[in-house]
Parts: sequence; C-alpha cells; structure tokens
Amino acid sequence: MRKNSVFKSEAGRDKFRAYYNQVLSRFPFEQKFIETTFGQTFMLTAGQECNPPVILLHGSCSNSAFWFPEIMALSGNYRVYAVDIIGEATNSEEYRPDLNSDAFAVWMKEVLDALGIEKTIIIGNSLGGWMALKFATAYPQRVSKLVLIASAGLAEIRPQFLSNVSQTQQTNGTAQVGADIIRQNDIPKEVLDFMNLIVESYNPIEYLPVYADKQLKQLNMPVLFIDGEDDAIIDAGKSTQRLSTLVPQSEIHLIKNCGHVVMNSIEYIMPFLNNN
Repeated sequence: MRKNSVFKSEAGRDKFRAYYNQVLSRFPFEQKFIETTFGQTFMLTAGQECNPPVILLHGSCSNSAFWFPEIMALSGNYRVYAVDIIGEATNSEEYRPDLNSDAFAVWMKEVLDALGIEKTIIIGNSLGGWMALKFATAYPQRVSKLVLIASAGLAEIRPQFLSNVSQTQQTNGTAQVGADIIRQNDIPKEVLDFMNLIVESYNPIEYLPVYADKQLKQLNMPVLFIDGEDDAIIDAGKSTQRLSTLVPQSEIHLIKNCGHVVMNSIEYIMPFLNNN
C-alpha cells in the first residue's frame, strides 16, 4: 500500500526542516536518530545518562524545539529525551500510522527498547498527551510516572474550536494559528510564526479518538494532569472529571486565566517528579 507523506509537498517539507534545524543548531542539546520499524525517529537529548529517564512528547503543529524550557529545567536531575513524533512536522519519519491501531504504542516501545530504557517518566503535551496515554494504557509496566499537559484523549475536541478553524481556513486548506482560534494572547509572536510555518507545510491530525474507561483504568502509575481552565480546544472540566473518577491517584491542576497553552507547567511538574 502506498504511503502518503504528512507534508503537503517536498518543497514545503524541506523549507520547514531547514528552518527547524536552524533553530535546533542554537540549542545546547545533543541530537540523535534511532531506527524503528516505522522509520527513523529523531530526538533531542540532555542530562547525564546515569540519571532517571524522562520522555517528552510534543503537541500537534509543534515539535521537540518547543520543549526548550522544560529540557533546561529537567536536565539537571534527569536524562531527557525530547522525541519527535512520527507522522508530524518533525525530523522523524513523515508517514503517519493509523491512529486506531496499536502502531503508536508499539513505536514508543521500540524507541524505549532502542534507548535501553525499561521504565520511564513520560510527559506529553496535547497530542503528545494522547500519545503518552496510548503507550501508558498499553504498557503501564513501562511507565513510572505520567504527566499530561492539556492532553487530548480524555475528552472530545470542542465543536466551537473546530468551527473556528473551519471559518478561518484559507483556499489551500490551512488556518493561521492565532488568538482568534486558540483564544490565548500570551503566546510569543516568534512561537506563533513557527507554528504557522508548520501549519503551512503539513496536514495535521484532524481527529483524535477518546480513550475508553476500560483503557484509562489501566493507568496504575502516579498521574499528573495540568490544563488551563479556559482551554478553548479541549474541555478541561470533562477531562478532569474522567481522570478523577477513573484514575483516583491522579493529581490535577486547573490553572485560572490560562488556555490550552500552559506556559508554566514546569512549576507543577518538578514537585510531582520529586515526590517519591
């Protein structure tokens, strides 16, 4: 069966990756590729290899560059791996597996196996939270702690957000990322510009399945959930309700006057990780 790249064109892919790698060249982190049966997986690494491992999984219309502050904060005490998700606008494999299959869980298992990691902390943001849940519900024995930031997979995407995206779509099918869509004004312009270059370059995931109660009950590790009360993309209240009911050991923080992009998540992450 023929694979379709998530990038709209080779030229768009090359333009995006040139800019992305220019950004990464200014970072003080190691860059690493590993092979999986799903193709190459790229990651940024930092911290001493003898330290406990932490996997970072970025959101949609994003990549590992967006983890810069968290990598800096975590790398003093942890071995950090910021992994570029396959089938996203990244340096990893440009073909996206079936979301309804177990492919992403198997991919993550192969990544950990290649790195020689038996058990790890996983931190996922938005789409990355969905990916973290995919793995943690399938292989709970391989996850020591789970951190979900404005995570998809616990509640449906808000219909109003999908309507806003549809109304702002241009003739080429892309929608500019801005405060009018995500209802958030505190995102730096350079970050929005980078996100819009990404959106222009590739076809993002339009729908993410919500995990069933039975799946979420597999989460037997400590879980931290962080979201903004004003999240315009995912219903933070519904996400919180399901987690507190199905995963009673979860620690939940809903931040006032905050939307889907949680800028200060590290303030909640560090105490949670340091609590044995």
